[in-house]
Amino acid sequence: MRFLLKLRLNQPPSEAIMARIPAEQRRGVELAEQGIREAIYVAADRSAVWTVWNCDSQEVLDEATKTLPLYEFWSTEVTRLTDEDF
Repeated sequence: MRFLLKLRLNQPPSEAIMARIPAEQRRGVELAEQGIREAIYVAADRSAVWTVWNCDSQEVLDEATKTLPLYEFWSTEVTRLTDEDF
């Protein structure tokens, strides 16, 4: 199953958030290499991030996102995507 995950910081950027960005990027690369995270798009004003994930279920998606170093700072919105062609 594929999911679109919209991420927004749930508080203004802080030193704690900024310090975790390199680890967040590394973990994102690992997830991409595993074929779990397929794409990432960042708003031009950096106010939001959209990612496309390929997971067996929403529960698997939830577990994967919990491994992100910034997980506790993200507000998330999940949309399941169709696998059908239009």
